[in-house]
Amino acid sequence: MLVNQSQLNIVRAGSYITYSSLKEIGNRILESFPGIIIRYDLIHEDMPFVDSIDALLLTMILDEGIGGHTLGITDANLKTRDSDEFYNSIFGGKNPKNDVAVVSTRKLGPETIDSREEYDLFISRTSKVSVHEVGHNLGLTDHASYKMAADGSLCPMSRGEINRFGFKGYVTAIIDGRGFDFCDECTDFLSRVYDASDALH
Repeated sequence: MLVNQSQLNIVRAGSYITYSSLKEIGNRILESFPGIIIRYDLIHEDMPFVDSIDALLLTMILDEGIGGHTLGITDANLKTRDSDEFYNSIFGGKNPKNDVAVVSTRKLGPETIDSREEYDLFISRTSKVSVHEVGHNLGLTDHASYKMAADGSLCPMSRGEINRFGFKGYVTAIIDGRGFDFCDECTDFLSRVYDASDALH
């Protein structure tokens, strides 16, 4: 469990994403974890331009350079060492040995954002993957099934099977289907572990 979960560092890891966009994402994270995450700081981490980076390596870089409860957001492709092509490139990941999670925006939006609608969709998707990964930092686990929250959307921790849809299909079927409110199981866990029952219910 995190020593200080109430403070979240949101790190722009060499990404082009703007600070105003990071603020929108940060505010949605606060709304999803009321009474648990109280504030966030925005930090820029200079990194050489890379098309892809090992996800575990990036979490280690951010842990060493920044530390604490951290979410890194990058436009680089996050790679793993999985031999299955469906699983060696990921939307986000969490290092179980520290309190750092990372998210890639690479496959979450159009190549160019030319309208408010496209921008809103990009922010929504990045926020949903971010909430999922921060949930892992706080001890939540994936739902292999499609658990629903009270508002009828998928719980942010719903994962499903990526190779059933392919990357584009997964984004529209799973990530777009997620909301920002957790299912009863996740809410009960967060309430019990972080003593936030009044804020979450």
